[in-house]
Amino acid sequence: MAWDRKRRRGFDTGPIGFVSRNLLLAFLTVVAFGALVVSRAQDGIFDGVREAVTDAGAPLMEAVAAPAAEFKRWNEGFSSFFSVYEENQRLREENVRLRTNLTELAELQRKTQRYEELLKVRPDEKITFVAARVIADATGPFVRTVLVNAGREQGLAKGQAVIDERGLLGRVITTGNRSARVLLLTDLNSRVPVLIEGSNLKAIMVGDNSGKPVLEYLPLGSRIKAGARIVTTPDGGVFPPGVAVGIVSTSKTPRVDLFTGEARADFVRVLKYTPSVDVDNAGPEPLPGATPSKEGGAPATPGTPGQPAANAPKPPKTTPVAAGMRVRPDA
Repeated sequence: MAWDRKRRRGFDTGPIGFVSRNLLLAFLTVVAFGALVVSRAQDGIFDGVREAVTDAGAPLMEAVAAPAAEFKRWNEGFSSFFSVYEENQRLREENVRLRTNLTELAELQRKTQRYEELLKVRPDEKITFVAARVIADATGPFVRTVLVNAGREQGLAKGQAVIDERGLLGRVITTGNRSARVLLLTDLNSRVPVLIEGSNLKAIMVGDNSGKPVLEYLPLGSRIKAGARIVTTPDGGVFPPGVAVGIVSTSKTPRVDLFTGEARADFVRVLKYTPSVDVDNAGPEPLPGATPSKEGGAPATPGTPGQPAANAPKPPKTTPVAAGMRVRPDA
């Protein structure tokens, strides 16, 4: 009897007793561990479930985000109430400068249009967009992402660029029917091809989960000045050219001060950009001297098969000698 009582006390107080009293907790722990192993083994297996949950929670998040955004706007308006006069004077001066710049811009646009007509430059294709609102900060395998209240029903697709009134915010990584997840530029998985204006250098802007992404893959010996403006390039066919990104913050370890971020983003635009030329399906360039071919045919080369062209250079006369040997003229 004493041995049975001691064994029962050991079962009640040891690990077995804890598990027996918390069977539900143990079961949920095993299920969570199994789901983690399966998700790691088969990447993307829970994407559909995640998108369904996001779509289901999108209306609630949108309803919560609306009063929060309104409260933020009222708070900002109240904080700036005491500086209305100074702000009004500054806006008057800025309005005068903008009117002057607008006149100069109109003249430059007319000149540019005239030069393009003379040079027969192909105009850039217009980029359409879908307006959306940031409704929540998302959590998941990506550290820095946000949710927007637009999805496949509005024409959104994976890879599309997302901007606001300040500049580039990120790109779409997953889409549901009525919501989409946007990967921000500061995320560890973000890679954006950019151009540094002034020096005309191309680089890759890499996120590292900090507030300032890093510029990598710069040409050797390149020098970058702090304050240089950074824009996107169409390399890779994801981002349209010329979208403002930020400025260079330091020159020793090049980092980027972004124009925008998740804390300042409210309403955004998702760009429907398609590159004008598909490099994967583009045909080979014709050889030098080849005549333009008819549509669907191969480029024609001068002359007929087996016969050299009339203006083709004649090969020099050579003496059959062993490779790598030289023959003296007097030999």
